[in-house]
Amino acid sequence: MIGSALRTVHSAHSVTPYLGPVPPGRHRAAHVTRAGGTVRRGGAKRLGISPSKISRIETGNSGLQIEDVAALLGLYQVSATTRDELLDLVRRSEERGWWTRQPGLPQLWRNLIDFEAQATRVQNYEALVVPGLLQTAEYARAIIQGIAPTISEAELDNLVAARMARQALLTRASAPQFFAVVDEGALRRPVGEPGVMHRQLHHLLGAAEQPHVTLRVVPLAAGAYAGLRGPFVILEFAEEPALVHVENHGTCLFLEEEADLAAYRLVLGTILHAALAPAATVELITRIATELS
Repeated sequence: MIGSALRTVHSAHSVTPYLGPVPPGRHRAAHVTRAGGTVRRGGAKRLGISPSKISRIETGNSGLQIEDVAALLGLYQVSATTRDELLDLVRRSEERGWWTRQPGLPQLWRNLIDFEAQATRVQNYEALVVPGLLQTAEYARAIIQGIAPTISEAELDNLVAARMARQALLTRASAPQFFAVVDEGALRRPVGEPGVMHRQLHHLLGAAEQPHVTLRVVPLAAGAYAGLRGPFVILEFAEEPALVHVENHGTCLFLEEEADLAAYRLVLGTILHAALAPAATVELITRIATELS
């Protein structure tokens, strides 16, 4: 298949895309990752990947994987249509899930990603951070590094790449319904270098425009509410019973008993009672972003 791919022109302040003809199939996606030449340190920092890892990808010394392509396409500002097409090419080239071959990926993450890939509906509540499926690369990098400051640069690169690759879930043709609820405090907490939170908030606004994504924020004015007990994810499937995912300090649990499911659904309903409606949520995020600019 012949199509278009990205050639980037880098400057000290921007990345300008150019579309041109490239080879078919998997080589087409590889061409995208290499076409822009060396990504400057500033761009690499915003991407959440080290310059050395980007160099390995661009020169072909690192195997082309969907998590790398997804992260780089975001930096290269590839259009949504082209991005989806290229990611689909990479997916088709590897039938097995990318998470089964991602080096250094914790088993806890592998299990969650596996279930996310099969889910038809994902409901995620977060009290302290932006939901993983809606994080930018630079925000994810700052969060992971803050939580685990002793991990190596290579481990950090792999974890950020994996988190970015998870987000391809929301761009596939059969994307699940994603319902995200987050505490306002997470949106106001300074994370990373100046500008990281501002870009993260604008990313959330863009995500909220997708028809299969619903975003709601619990305002600080809500005071004490049920969500203060911690985050959780409810995963629903077409032909299998639903699951609840709970994670805390390296411990991961998947709950499948009907009583557990009923309890977490009740908690989610209580949290939603305290949350702003989607339209009011967008207004609040826009206001916070304006305060940061």
